[in-house]
Amino acid sequence: MGSCNVAIFDLDGTLHFTEKALVPAINMAITDLGFPPAAPEDINALYGEPLEVFCRKLLDESKETCTAFRNGIRKHQKNTLPESGELYPGIHQMLQEISELGFTLAICSNAGMEYIELVTDSLGIRRMFSMLLGRDGNASKTNRVKEIMRRTESNLAVMIGDRYHDIEAAFENRIPSIGCAYGYGKQEEMDKADFSINSPSEIPEILRELLEK
Repeated sequence: MGSCNVAIFDLDGTLHFTEKALVPAINMAITDLGFPPAAPEDINALYGEPLEVFCRKLLDESKETCTAFRNGIRKHQKNTLPESGELYPGIHQMLQEISELGFTLAICSNAGMEYIELVTDSLGIRRMFSMLLGRDGNASKTNRVKEIMRRTESNLAVMIGDRYHDIEAAFENRIPSIGCAYGYGKQEEMDKADFSINSPSEIPEILRELLEK
């Protein structure tokens, strides 16, 4: 892949309105194991964290429980994502606009590749992305962002996300960050971003400004 500009997106809380499909899938997996369902706000606070953090916070830390929990989520989200999954309003238009600005699109998520592919396929956006990188292999988000930059030989790379992992990955790779305040991160997480937005529709204008610098 030749030199280009690349917009690197987190998935949950950035493109994917995650709670619509994941709260029911996670609570079905929890109740399958005999635990009481979790409050939606407790689940929503964990998006962007690795699945073992979900297990520790919502259930317990035993390896057997966490494995069963992971398998249960995988089973249930195959139904809830096609039935209930949603993107945030304006995502398709925003992605089209920044593609027309000449940006290559990539996703870098702390979820596994199976999940990323399921979400992007179910919601009809997979074809718009040249690269998808998940947590498979345990590389940090910082290192995965660096890998995207290496593969694209990017002139300009921008990280767009709603959690502290995204802002830290941008800072550590010395690239601009756009914090999605409409997502699941706390305000103090977004305060460290170079730009903070309340709607995906604000992203193209920020990228235009960065191109002009």
